[in-house]
Amino acid sequence: MKLSAELIKSEKEYIARCPELDINCYGTNKDEAIRRLRNVIQFYIDSAKELGLPVEGLVALSFDGETTIETVAEANHSNSVN
Repeated sequence: MKLSAELIKSEKEYIARCPELDINCYGTNKDEAIRRLRNVIQFYIDSAKELGLPVEGLVALSFDGETTIETVAEANHSNSVN
C-alpha cells in the first residue's frame, strides 16, 4: 500500500495527515507528528489483518511527494498508537 501524507503547521503544533485513510495526528514538532501518524497507520493495518480483512502492508509513505518509508521491514514501528 502506498499512501501520501502532508504536514500542516498550526500555531502551537504540527498535524500529519493521511488523506487516503482520513487519519490526522498531531505533535509538538514535525518528527513527533510523523511518528504518531506512522504508528496509527501501522495499527490500522495490523487491526485489519487481525480481523481478516484484505489489506496490504505499508510499502511507501510520501510527505509532499518525498518517500519517507521504503518498506515496512525497514521502518521502526511499535504496537503503541502514541
